[in-house]
Amino acid sequence: MRYILSFIVAVAVIALAFHYAKPLPGTNFDESFLPKASSVRYVAAGHDASVAGLFWIKGLTELGESYLTGKEYAYLGHVAELSTSLDSLFYTPYYFVGGVTPVDAPDTSDFSVLRRATRVYPENWRLSLYYALRLARGPFPNKTEAANVMRKYFDSPDTTIPDHIRTIYRSFELDSMQTETALETILNDVMQPRFKKFRASFYAKILKLLGYKGLIADYDKDENYQKVKYLVDGMVEGRIPPVVVYNRLLAMKKVEEPAVDSTAADTTKVSAADSTASTSP
Repeated sequence: MRYILSFIVAVAVIALAFHYAKPLPGTNFDESFLPKASSVRYVAAGHDASVAGLFWIKGLTELGESYLTGKEYAYLGHVAELSTSLDSLFYTPYYFVGGVTPVDAPDTSDFSVLRRATRVYPENWRLSLYYALRLARGPFPNKTEAANVMRKYFDSPDTTIPDHIRTIYRSFELDSMQTETALETILNDVMQPRFKKFRASFYAKILKLLGYKGLIADYDKDENYQKVKYLVDGMVEGRIPPVVVYNRLLAMKKVEEPAVDSTAADTTKVSAADSTASTSP
């Protein structure tokens, strides 16, 4: 009886929070309201974990609806921040946000979530890798901090840590983070049952990892998107061996064009001008 009463109180609290909270700017979802964790905690009457779960369920529901409507849901990181602020031991938001967020996503609301994950679960190298990848490939690349996040696993006594994870901090230090490692991580996540209904988010994540940065106007007509979808679905459904999927996806990687050196370009222009002047009558 006490548990039922507590649950009713938690539901009432979250209903009041949604009713009085200020809506997020620019959202296409009528119910995307996120109050501050401190405000919710004040009225949660000690049931922070229950309220955190209710917010997280709402966030996943809206994410799922976004796939059906074709609209982008940009607030998963914010929902995870609220949920984990209320209950820092709530593991699912950490894993989920790290799994579905593109490595180069311009919205950095997931940073605080993943930073908290590395503090609460310091032994979990996968959560740390999510954070390191975002630091290294996000809108404000910081390879040094990414290396520091992964350095602690080099001499960890945990025998289950793969060798390439133990030394991956060096790749960040040398600015040579391999696409292969990031792709392997994503494909492992795709196979997790908890992501079954959100597989579409991994198609876009893989495309961005492989260098396809632009927005996709029509997913049904985009050749690269459909190819990734075919390969990933084939792997999950057992029709295509994972090693074949891995190699075919790597073969799709776009070759990065070298950055233009403005100094060298100016020097070339000056040299050309001097040459022209010297040959002029």
